[in-house]
Amino acid sequence: MKSITPASIQFQKTLQSVDNRNEKQFAESIEKKKLLEACKDFEAILLNKMLSTMRESIPEGGLFEKSFGEKIYQSMLDEEMTKEWAHGKGTGIGELLYQQLSRSIKPSAGEDGQK
Repeated sequence: MKSITPASIQFQKTLQSVDNRNEKQFAESIEKKKLLEACKDFEAILLNKMLSTMRESIPEGGLFEKSFGEKIYQSMLDEEMTKEWAHGKGTGIGELLYQQLSRSIKPSAGEDGQK
């Protein structure tokens, strides 16, 4: 049987410490990705509300009246358009919101108290 030396025990503890830090950093990056996605979705909701309010301000008129199906289709189209806007470059509201809220995510510290 092999004897375990203090150096190999220290090496194992170091490896475990590195693994724990990597897991915490991975969990933190997933949390930040979820936050960014939520901020972009919130921006899409704001853009959708703005677009629907703008459409309501246009007086209806013309040769044909809008049908119920056309109104539903228009709202679905607006929703998808605003999602694309927000998840693309967007207006910057989602990014600003992310920067503000990401400060509340505390960076993970290792067992020895270092980042």
